[in-house]
Amino acid sequence: MVNTFKSWIQGTDKADSRSPEEGYQVVVTTGRADKTDKTEQRADLALYPTYAAPKGTEQPNWSAVEVFIECKPESTQDDPFDDKADNFLPSSERRRRNLGQIMSYASTIFQSQHRKHQFSVVLLENMARIVRWDRSGVVATEKFNYREEPSKLGRFFWRLCHMSAVQRGHDTTVEEIHTDTVEYELMMHRAEKPIVDKDTGIELGQHARLLFAESLKNAKMYYKIKVPDVGGERSFLVGAPHFLSTELAGRGTRGYVAIDCSVPEGPFVYLKDAWRVDHEGIEPEGNVLQYLNDEKVVGVPTLVCHGDIKDHMGDQVTDSQEVWKTVHPDREDCPLKVHRHYRIVVKEVGLSMSCFRNAEELVFLIASCIKAHGRAYEKGVIHRDVSAGNVLICIKEEIVDGRLVQKHTGMLTDWELSKRTNANAPGTAHQPGRIGTWEFMSVYILNNKDMAPQLPDELEAFVHVLLYYAIRFLPHNCNDVGEFVRSYFRGYVKDGCEYFSGRAKKEAMGMGRIDLAGDKKLVFYYSDVAADNASTPAAHPSSSAMEDEDALEEHPLNQLLDALLQCFKARYALLKLPAGGPPIAAQQLHSPTDAIEAMFAKGYDEDGSIPATVEEVGKSSSAEPNSKSYKKHADKLQSHKTFYELVGSFFLRGYVWPNNDKIQDQLGEDSHPKEEDKSTSALESMTLPTIPTASLIAARTRSGRTRSLGMPPPTAGGSSGKRFNRDHDEEDDEYAPPAAKRKQASMPQTSSRRKGTSCAQ
Repeated sequence: MVNTFKSWIQGTDKADSRSPEEGYQVVVTTGRADKTDKTEQRADLALYPTYAAPKGTEQPNWSAVEVFIECKPESTQDDPFDDKADNFLPSSERRRRNLGQIMSYASTIFQSQHRKHQFSVVLLENMARIVRWDRSGVVATEKFNYREEPSKLGRFFWRLCHMSAVQRGHDTTVEEIHTDTVEYELMMHRAEKPIVDKDTGIELGQHARLLFAESLKNAKMYYKIKVPDVGGERSFLVGAPHFLSTELAGRGTRGYVAIDCSVPEGPFVYLKDAWRVDHEGIEPEGNVLQYLNDEKVVGVPTLVCHGDIKDHMGDQVTDSQEVWKTVHPDREDCPLKVHRHYRIVVKEVGLSMSCFRNAEELVFLIASCIKAHGRAYEKGVIHRDVSAGNVLICIKEEIVDGRLVQKHTGMLTDWELSKRTNANAPGTAHQPGRIGTWEFMSVYILNNKDMAPQLPDELEAFVHVLLYYAIRFLPHNCNDVGEFVRSYFRGYVKDGCEYFSGRAKKEAMGMGRIDLAGDKKLVFYYSDVAADNASTPAAHPSSSAMEDEDALEEHPLNQLLDALLQCFKARYALLKLPAGGPPIAAQQLHSPTDAIEAMFAKGYDEDGSIPATVEEVGKSSSAEPNSKSYKKHADKLQSHKTFYELVGSFFLRGYVWPNNDKIQDQLGEDSHPKEEDKSTSALESMTLPTIPTASLIAARTRSGRTRSLGMPPPTAGGSSGKRFNRDHDEEDDEYAPPAAKRKQASMPQTSSRRKGTSCAQ
């Protein structure tokens, strides 16, 4: 077989004068795995450039694979695509498993390389399919007998091996940095040498330098990445991604701590590389940030440069949607979105919110993000994707009296799904489907997928984010954090082909309390010992595992969550019944005693009134749902100011917030939500299983015969084919809930529809 591939690659073109080192070869890789691939995936065969092909017992290298080739013994039972199905999705578990397998391989190549698209081949006994993947969807040829018609497969390989790098799908705006270059020396130098204040010699921006150094340590290769700028372009040096999406279709986001080559000794910056959705209702994130920066909005990233990516062949944009339009000329509702390659660089290198010191700081940081959200909202921009990954810690530094003073504040990032609230502003066209991240969407949006997120939905998302970090890092009475995250954040109820809010989140918002198994209320604790200790995270487990529970005190976070949940309970009650009833009296403000209290105090009215206490909220909650008290609580969700003040009131009444209540992460590695799993509609996404060792890749399918692969047709006369699409977009696209996507090796139930549609799983 390898010799056959070799003859196809070489072909009969006597004019090809390339040396063997400049050519390609097929390598058997089925018994070996890339040592850098934690999933240990291995394709049966792979096409490599000759210079990078593993020899003898050398391990495969996903970062050098040009085409992966998967071989299966049965032409029908192993076929990952079904020509007869309206949605092109195979019905058997075995075939779906094979589909998940090749999707995992394709995803791994996208993660390991900088690509616009890629090709693969599936051999099914005597039959074959040629497959083309991009960030919008997948195009596959119809099966053909490659033993009877070897010229078809031979022509494909010969043409591919004589294409340019851009034609083969490589992103030539990214250049590999070798260890014998000046750029490499600069990267090593910057990782070790601090930026210091010239007067005191104190290091500034240490957290960014350490993150950059870690990225070099973890890097398999180093790169110079070009980003458009006004009047030209700028180059940035990066190591391994600080963040890397594992999703196959969609935005495919990567984030890097980077060196700006135009200021090689300057501060580190943050570079984000993504395939943004090119939709008239969505502005490029850089445009939004530039507007917010011009309007002096505090708490959002500072734009450095941004732009859509182009190579010598033009814009880097997906092609699968054009294939769909070609085969459905009578339809305008193309289900595949146009994804355009885009990069943005911002000044701030933030820290994950999981780096908070204690619960007091966590609440303050989340409140800072709420304030930033409010400032942007006042300027006519709503974020629409409040999630755990989009709230960061921003470190602000200054030298005071010869000492470094660091201030932590919240920063609301990732504005690519934001929308102008002014109907006449740019980017205000309606985008159908849910907007946001499933784990943190409001119950209302989860149950009303075509409704646009409003302010109460955004504020509810902040509460879910607060709970997410609290359940992971604070002591409580929940015995199984992983199960809680699965049921509360990823849970869903399925009705036919549609997904709705999970019961746990819905009941919490509707009842105004968060229950655990056995109707036990979730309660956070702190110990008397921990309250007086230093601010380093404690190593003790959650309180559910502590022997001496008598030493525990109820955490003030409980009262805060109770008060917030009463507002949402009122909101959901009023969505069903009209409001009415008496108002609640205000109390007088206590004097602030520390910096965080002072910060909250600045936001209050001059008369010093504060919202009702949690006890008063609790009393009013027993009233009839149509009472005025319900409306008063729900009205707190119509204003950033009142919501912010409600949060701040728990720092102004003498509550004891311990200094050392943070403990080690109680959530297992496999239980973390994928921060890039962001979406707009559950209706049109579905789960596809993967092999147990493969990356968990979800998929969505639609059918459609094709006439082209976006390259000279590999089969005579232009082969017909079908396209497969997983149009899940992590931040901005149709989405099945994560819990559904994680069902490994289980066959999703589908319902057939007319050609060009799909059913979510």
